[in-house]
Amino acid sequence: MRILFVLFIGVLAFSQGIAVKILNVNKTEISVNATLKKGINGVVLCPYKNNKIICARAVSLGGDEVLLYSYKALKNDAFALPLVFPKKGDEVLFGKDYSRIMIIAPNQTDYLKTKEKYSKNTIIPVDDFAAFLDEEPTKENFINFAKKMNIGRYIFVLDKIYEVDALSLEVINSYKNPYKNNKFKLPFFTSYNDYDIKMKNPINYYKNLIKE
Repeated sequence: MRILFVLFIGVLAFSQGIAVKILNVNKTEISVNATLKKGINGVVLCPYKNNKIICARAVSLGGDEVLLYSYKALKNDAFALPLVFPKKGDEVLFGKDYSRIMIIAPNQTDYLKTKEKYSKNTIIPVDDFAAFLDEEPTKENFINFAKKMNIGRYIFVLDKIYEVDALSLEVINSYKNPYKNNKFKLPFFTSYNDYDIKMKNPINYYKNLIKE
């Protein structure tokens, strides 16, 4: 599998994230100089003509092992793209969009409390996501919307509060749900009127979408 460079990107634009170094490359798998939670997404920054470019997408397998994928975001077929391959010593930036979140909560009370808790983040309005739905949201719906809106994490308010990588839908952190309101608006809280969507157990439905 070849890893293709897709787009020049300014490194200074990355105000968030964890930067690590590649120690070894074995085809589409690399090892890095850090221990990472499974499912965290990142990008590989490769030197090219005195700049750094995104040359691959990276997903942590847990520990120091990372899997590489072609980077396809913002692809523009009008440009001739140079081939650049990740190598030892290149930088991998994980969680660069983790400050951009969207909250999936069962009701307005829980949503507003969670929004206040994550107020230091950029919160993408959940109504923007709901506007595209006419049935229960699928894994692909969440991932595609995250790519479109550069969302780094989804916050699911369920039996616990789950912080989920928006591209892998892997749980990267969870903690006790402090709220007592059990009312669940389907498919999740939005400011829109109720959807004609039937979900027997929405908590189990979403827990089956995310991986813990």
